Amino acid sequence: MRKILWLCISLLVVTGCGRKEAPQAMVDAGPPEILSLKVVKADPSRKLVIQLAGGEGGVGYQIERAEMDPYCKCPSMWLRYYEEPALPVNNSRVLEKMIRLEVGGHDYVYRLRAVDAAGRLGAWHPLKTFHQ
Repeated sequence: MRKILWLCISLLVVTGCGRKEAPQAMVDAGPPEILSLKVVKADPSRKLVIQLAGGEGGVGYQIERAEMDPYCKCPSMWLRYYEEPALPVNNSRVLEKMIRLEVGGHDYVYRLRAVDAAGRLGAWHPLKTFHQ
């Protein structure tokens, strides 16, 4: 009986109730979003000028790229091309990234979305923006 009582008390002490870390401040930040995206033509590349906002603990962005199928003129599977880490200094800062629409005879399309340090994702920015 003592062993069972000791085991119950030990489990209560180990598991306890509540969180086992210091209280965290609640941040009422909106979801991460792309405030503005400008595509500057620089053949054969494009320069993306990106401004991000929102997010908890910082904001960054992800770029995915897909090869265009030459027969159906549709994108293949999307793959991660680049990821700018979510940092507090990126909020409202103008960021630039160069991309190439054609590499070694293969045409590519891109999509972009904002991400914050908490792992929340913004919506994908429309593909048509990258076909200018």
